[in-house]
Amino acid sequence: MQQVSGVVRRHGRLFVGCSDPHSQSMKRALMSPSTVISSSQRSTQSGTTRQSNQAIDDPIRLYLLQMGGIPLLDRDGEVESARQIELWRRRYRHELLGNDLVLRAAVKLLERVEAGTVRLDRTLEVSVTNTDEKRRLLKRLSPNLETLRRIISENQKLFRQATSTTHPLSVRRKVWRQLVRQRGKAVRLVEEMRLRIQRLDPMLKQLRDLASQAGEMRPQERRRLFVGLGESRRTLRRRLRRLKTYEEQYDAAKRQLAAGNLRLVISIAKRYRNRGLAFLDLIQEGNAGLMRAVDKFEHARGFKFSTYATWWIRQAITRAIADQSRTIRMPVHMVDAMGKLRNLSREFLQENGREPSVEELAECSGMPLDDVCCIERMAHRLVSLDQPLGESEENAAGDFVRDSHEDDPLRGMNQHALKASLGKVLDALSYREREILRLRFGLADGCCYTLEEVGTIFGVTRERVRQIEAKAVEKLRQPGFHADLAGFVDDGLVEKVGTLGPHRGRGTIDTRSRTTRPPANAMPTLPHQVPVAVSPSTGHP
Repeated sequence: MQQVSGVVRRHGRLFVGCSDPHSQSMKRALMSPSTVISSSQRSTQSGTTRQSNQAIDDPIRLYLLQMGGIPLLDRDGEVESARQIELWRRRYRHELLGNDLVLRAAVKLLERVEAGTVRLDRTLEVSVTNTDEKRRLLKRLSPNLETLRRIISENQKLFRQATSTTHPLSVRRKVWRQLVRQRGKAVRLVEEMRLRIQRLDPMLKQLRDLASQAGEMRPQERRRLFVGLGESRRTLRRRLRRLKTYEEQYDAAKRQLAAGNLRLVISIAKRYRNRGLAFLDLIQEGNAGLMRAVDKFEHARGFKFSTYATWWIRQAITRAIADQSRTIRMPVHMVDAMGKLRNLSREFLQENGREPSVEELAECSGMPLDDVCCIERMAHRLVSLDQPLGESEENAAGDFVRDSHEDDPLRGMNQHALKASLGKVLDALSYREREILRLRFGLADGCCYTLEEVGTIFGVTRERVRQIEAKAVEKLRQPGFHADLAGFVDDGLVEKVGTLGPHRGRGTIDTRSRTTRPPANAMPTLPHQVPVAVSPSTGHP
């Protein structure tokens, strides 16, 4: 292995990608209906009728038409396809493990399983819930690895003897037959552990790259490379040709089983329309789940493939809806809870003729009320502010949303005029009266000061402050003072301020600072407020 790695480092990278060529070929054939669309469009370019042109423009119709030409598989057909998949998978794995480089990589992977650095159920073909089978494989893992290490060490020596020109031909043939038997035994030990074929697929690409690079190497480096591979250049080419044939047959068997169940994907995808994904996207995700079911189906258990594949298809579609249908992704369990509440709400509507309340939904579902309220809020769909509206698509949704933080321009102009009028009216008062009114009613800094606080500022008692305030308010009630403010009363800008008399609108003292909260009946949003009393009968000050 070190010899091979050293040669590859000098002549190219060591390709150990994790792509699955079998899954990629299946995806090209089944996963996206657009592949069907493109081929159908090329075949129908010669059509001249309007009806055929309309059919070309409908991708779903094209996909369904081609799918209708694929025959359904009966029970015997499913079993036969599953047997072919298992047969060609076994041949492919057996041929790939016959190479010493791949065999050493498989042993290292099994050693990682034994050490617990990788999950057993994701490396070996065993169910997560099958604890008995897991226990059996772990029991066989240690002795098998010990035997495999010994065989790999012996194979290196046997290959050198079989390819050495110093030994007679009869001796080399005998050693080669022994080497073949040793490799067969090692392959059986690895296959006994049921190593997943997806774990070995990257090694096939590596073998192909090494075979293509061998012609550019020097003789000494090429010799070390083939000793590390345990193959000659001719036997490596033969092995790669057989692997290509087995891979094609394996893909064809999987494609046959999957194509016969495309209608099942359509029937399941129809139930999940209007969930945020297009129908073609639902079909695509369902086909991905179907391919996953093809890889994991075990016909020896006696179940129908359609029964087994339904769960995988539904799982793939629901996971795609949870991941892709919303701008902000929601956890899968929350999507399930949302669907449960939706079904309960529909049943309640059918039974009672009205929509259920949040409390009734919580009672029917057995969920806490807070959780139901949270799920109801998350069920609202998000609308982008940049989403174009109308046929011209010139305006976005954000253009029609009111900005609650921006003041009305007309109201701002009125407030500015009110501020100027208030300043003009207050200028007619004495300095002390004017400043006391500003502090008492928050006209100075927006905070209303108490009598004690104002008295502290002016160095007088709170009673004296009250008297000055009452005197100033009494002056403002005179007709000569409030003439400039009558128009603002009609506009409603100082309508609430009229309820403030000389003994109203006092805030409470805040012990943490010198400012106080504005009173509830004041208007803190206005820059200035005048303490004008409005007569309930006439509507004027």
